[in-house]
Amino acid sequence: MITVCIPAYQAGAFIGETVSSVLAQSFDDFRIEIAIDPSEGDKDSTEAALEPFRDDPRVNISTNPRRLGWAGNFNALLQRVETPFYAPLPHDDIWASDYLATFFPLVSEHPKASVAYGDMTMFDANGITGFRSVALPQGEDRMTHLIRFMVQGAHAMPWRGVTRQSAIAVTQGFPTDLWGGFAVEAEYALGLLEAGPVIHVPKALYRKRVFQPQERMSASKARTIDWAVEDRLNAWNRHCHALEVRMRRMMSTFKPTSHEVFLAELAFRAAMLMRRHSFVTPGLDKAELASLASLRSYLPSIDHPLTPCVAEQLKWFILNNSHPADFA
Repeated sequence: MITVCIPAYQAGAFIGETVSSVLAQSFDDFRIEIAIDPSEGDKDSTEAALEPFRDDPRVNISTNPRRLGWAGNFNALLQRVETPFYAPLPHDDIWASDYLATFFPLVSEHPKASVAYGDMTMFDANGITGFRSVALPQGEDRMTHLIRFMVQGAHAMPWRGVTRQSAIAVTQGFPTDLWGGFAVEAEYALGLLEAGPVIHVPKALYRKRVFQPQERMSASKARTIDWAVEDRLNAWNRHCHALEVRMRRMMSTFKPTSHEVFLAELAFRAAMLMRRHSFVTPGLDKAELASLASLRSYLPSIDHPLTPCVAEQLKWFILNNSHPADFA
């Protein structure tokens, strides 16, 4: 019923714990597909770490003939899904034992829903280090969910869930590693919002493993650490364009009010500037800050429940990129 997709690369130190968390699920109608990306000459203990699972009929392990990259590897796994539902799981993350049992009934009983997902804790060798949620309350319309998604930074949380296989036709699978796979999971997550209603459960049943810089560098940072600022900016521009195209296509079907369009566009702009600030180059110039401050001044005239959320998003970003006295 559910295919668990695990793209793996140099994962020998932790993938056993990841696979074990799936095999320990209270819901047992699943199969696991693990695709190992070859390390191109580097020593890799991933296959050895997976050896104890090879005799389990629920687990299928394969090695790609060539390096696909993280995003390409996950996309290749998606193309092999034949079950009605699937669930992505990066090679170092862990599920609570009731993860599938919680999300599968919700998405399966709502035939239009594209995905059911929850919240996430981050952990390292010393324990819990953080928490993340992209809250999209049930009962709200899809346009409101789109605005909320942007207000919360367009983070990719909805991609970590039990997903309907038919959603792949809308998401077009997972974006490739073009431009180092810059934030492609956020593009895929927005695709799930386009594919149908999403179901958020405010429970932290997903644990994301994080590493100290001296332990291991994330795959995305490893690909882009030596990039020139111009290359990172090009990657960010491509990412912004991909998200905006999908957002506008979604809005054309939702038939939003002009106020809703304004809020979505403003929240999107702020989310993308935050992403640029975090991953490309910090800070905004005075013209950008003044433009955001000017747009924020229009918000009191927008009668919508999410207006205060967008206003707070802009206020936080402006004050963290300028002297507070400049934009009170």
